[in-house]
Amino acid sequence: MLERFSVPRRALDFEDYVDILRRNFRWLLGPAFAGLVISTVVAYVTQDTYVSRALVRIVPQQIADNLVQNVNSQQLVDHINGMAESILSRNTLTNLINTYHLYKSDLKSEPLEDVVNKMKTAIVIKPTQGIANVSGKGVPAMEIDFTYSDSHLARTVCDDIVARFMSQNTEDSLASQEQANQFLSDEFERAKRDLAAVDNKLADFRTRNAGRLPEQMDLNVQQMNALSQRASQLSDGVNRNSEQKMFIESAIRIAKDRLNAIKDVTPQSQARNDRVLDLDKSIQQLELRIEDMKDRYTDSFPDLQSARQQLAVLLKQRDQAAKEKPAKPESAPVESAAVTRERMEAQNQIDQLQTQLKANSMEAEQLARQMAAVNADLQGYQGRLEGIPAGQKEYAELMHGRDLAKQHYDDLEMKRHRSGISMDMERRKQGETLEVLDAASLPAAPTAPKRTLIIPAGPGIGFIIGIILVGIREVKDTSLKNLKDARLYTQLSILGSIPLLENDLVVQRRRQIMLVGWATATVAGLAIMAISVAHYYFNLNKA
Repeated sequence: MLERFSVPRRALDFEDYVDILRRNFRWLLGPAFAGLVISTVVAYVTQDTYVSRALVRIVPQQIADNLVQNVNSQQLVDHINGMAESILSRNTLTNLINTYHLYKSDLKSEPLEDVVNKMKTAIVIKPTQGIANVSGKGVPAMEIDFTYSDSHLARTVCDDIVARFMSQNTEDSLASQEQANQFLSDEFERAKRDLAAVDNKLADFRTRNAGRLPEQMDLNVQQMNALSQRASQLSDGVNRNSEQKMFIESAIRIAKDRLNAIKDVTPQSQARNDRVLDLDKSIQQLELRIEDMKDRYTDSFPDLQSARQQLAVLLKQRDQAAKEKPAKPESAPVESAAVTRERMEAQNQIDQLQTQLKANSMEAEQLARQMAAVNADLQGYQGRLEGIPAGQKEYAELMHGRDLAKQHYDDLEMKRHRSGISMDMERRKQGETLEVLDAASLPAAPTAPKRTLIIPAGPGIGFIIGIILVGIREVKDTSLKNLKDARLYTQLSILGSIPLLENDLVVQRRRQIMLVGWATATVAGLAIMAISVAHYYFNLNKA
């Protein structure tokens, strides 16, 4: 048995490629022509589709956000997505199909659900870059496209979809604002009732524990400190009153002694009395000075101590002067005008001092009453402080609940107010709205099929298929094609070649059959293309 062996093929040159092209010309031309016929038929048999396009922009809120804030939880873009889902729903699309009698032929051969899905794919809603405004920022917009075989119906349906968007946006925005406002109003009334209930509990607790509330502890302590200071001041006032009383009594005693001395005055004792009077005046002035310094300084003040020592010396001198006995008069004394005037002054001084003593007594009584009242208040505040810790926990819970209820009430009040303004803004159409920039267009030319691309693509694809077929035939054909193949594979020198001789009748007949076949295929292809084109323009004119 002969073993199989392989011989590597030689490299092809330009003449080989030309020879291959000449041998397989029909395998290249045939698929290219078939591709032309098929692409022409596809291009003219496929139904034309028209796209009607509308442009809608999103108009932002007309009032600044820092003045009026929209309380709608959805952004307008999200709201549009929701409306798109609603418009692309089965019920809406079915209504459009029945209203405008769309897809008549499809409804005859397909179920309604498939036709609805087909229409859903024909509607395209997509965002666009928008239009730049004065500030350079783009205003968001969206494009609505509807594809259909009838250009007029495409525009009509596209207008209807845009109108549905506009109306539904207005209705949904206002309904959303009203629902939000109603919800916030209900929550506000509930929060108001809760706050009133907590306030009533807190008021009742404060009434039952008036003066013993934890928050009044600092106030009670401050009041007690103030009362203690007041008691200390009153105590100091009582001490000063006592000292003043002693000084007044001492001054009265001195004035009486002076008066008695004036009554018994004689020419011999006149000199002694003058000296006593001078000492009395000095003593009185010094006592007034001591009183003034005691109001301003403490007992340890040096000037006050020095004044007291000087007063003690003057009192001692005055007592010594008063104890001296006057000499016996030689004759009955005659009272002089100076003595009379001095006696009247002494009497007036006694009357003034007694008046001061009465005022001092009244002041002492008033200080005693005030001291008693202050002590009673101190005892009352002390009792309050002792009773504060009993209800501290309950009061803290009531205050915490009241703070939470008040905060919730204030938040809802602010949100309800904002919701009312936002709802009024929606009614005035000052919020975010939709505006039609470009109404639905009437397409002048079909968007599909792309005949200028489909028809040239057919021959190109056919030619590529032909090249593939030629390559396969050449790879499978292992025969010797020319002298180069014979010389390479036989490794022999070629002295000459004998051409292939065939019967002329056979060759002529084969050539005729090939021409008839090509002519028939060409005529059939051209006829098919002509029929397709004629059918297209006939239906176009009919429409």
